Amino acid sequence: MQQEISSIVSRLVQTANRELPQDVESALLAAREREESQAGKLVLDIILENARLARQTGLPICQDTGIDVVFLQIGQEIDIEGDLVKAVNEGIALGTAEGCLRCSVCDPITRKNTGDNTPAVVHFEPVAGDTLEISVLPKGCGSENMSTTVMLPPSAGEDGIVKAVADQVLKAGSNPCPPGIIGIGIGGTTEKAALLAKKALLRPVGSKNSRDNVAELEDRIFVQINGLGIGPLGLGGSVTSLGVAVEVYPCHIASLPLAINIQCHAARHCTARWKNGSWLMVQPRLSFENDARHPTAFKDRAFRIDLPLSESVVADVRAGDWVLLNGVVYTGRDQTHRRLVEMLDSGATLPVDLKSQLIYYVGPSPAPPGRPVGSAGPTTSCRMDAYTPRMLAEGVLATMGKGKRSTEMKAALKEHKAVYFATIGGAGAYLANCIETCELIAFPELGPEALYRMKVKDFPAIVINDVTGADFYEIAIKQHKI
Repeated sequence: MQQEISSIVSRLVQTANRELPQDVESALLAAREREESQAGKLVLDIILENARLARQTGLPICQDTGIDVVFLQIGQEIDIEGDLVKAVNEGIALGTAEGCLRCSVCDPITRKNTGDNTPAVVHFEPVAGDTLEISVLPKGCGSENMSTTVMLPPSAGEDGIVKAVADQVLKAGSNPCPPGIIGIGIGGTTEKAALLAKKALLRPVGSKNSRDNVAELEDRIFVQINGLGIGPLGLGGSVTSLGVAVEVYPCHIASLPLAINIQCHAARHCTARWKNGSWLMVQPRLSFENDARHPTAFKDRAFRIDLPLSESVVADVRAGDWVLLNGVVYTGRDQTHRRLVEMLDSGATLPVDLKSQLIYYVGPSPAPPGRPVGSAGPTTSCRMDAYTPRMLAEGVLATMGKGKRSTEMKAALKEHKAVYFATIGGAGAYLANCIETCELIAFPELGPEALYRMKVKDFPAIVINDVTGADFYEIAIKQHKI
């Protein structure tokens, strides 16, 4: 059975990354209907079109194909021969290679990439009977990094739980690519609460906890979150969350553990069940295959900008302006920025002239045959805040990613008369269609974190921070907060 398990895990990880589950897509369609913000409606149209393109092209929904979390429910009457964890990891490695998925797993100390997206995080749960169920949940870290576990005092009660969750979602803001799903674990111990919160993300969106009082708590939290005004991708609106799922477990009389696991709108997962000698893949039904959306409303009001940038163009755009970028961008994530700063410190010549350039915070997935690049959506920008002032001092006039920047970073942008663009987080397949070429320039050993030169055409983005110091995320939330 070891080889069978590897094969089925390979199929699961590829399917999960290409086909958004039907419950998630239905929730996005419903969110599109009730969203009050025009910018929010546009973002949801792009997200839905991205899901369609991913199914059609085979590109990953998001370039961050995640660290794979695998849940195994094992019937106690089953006798499995061989190394089950090894079989799972072989399946992850096989599916990652065959599916042109990004390898994002690295050593926590050296930061060296393992090269095949293993090892997975594997959870075992013994159950009665003779079935085996495998669920693969690829978890991107734009959302995972915004998750947390806190130990509340028992006196905090339900009001304290609601406040803690809402505060965490507000703190996360645009970073985890809302609207997403909030998995919540209450009770047990720190590690039990965290596991409950992660497992809650496998529940169908909109399903209720079987306990009436817990279901009522889910509703309270859902209403509170959607009143924050964050909206799709943090651009303001009435839909910040697609659903809230709470799981509970008895805890010590002196504690109230609370884990909050935030999932992005690309809430990917897929399950297979083995029974009576055969496997059943629980795959999404492609109900919306022909529901093509062509979100073009922003193009009528967008500024077309040629790259490299000019100081006059950068000075003219304002927070909230949509733009269409045309020309060359350079990519850079954490490790590329670290390398560039080390080179500057040592007096070495940089591999590219950064003057007037735009740096795109992206780590694309591998290019399938016949395409210039794989999925290529933005990563969370704040991780580059420590390095960006040095890049601005070298003449960089714009950076692009997703999520908010620090106060110090916004001050640096104003000082250097530069801007920060955000593009559509979690829409890697859609954005890949706006990239005409992708050439490796430096640091090939960094894999997806290497420095690339991309030629883009009508690449959509929105100005978040302009040269005056304005912040569109802050403006948008104030406009839509209830």
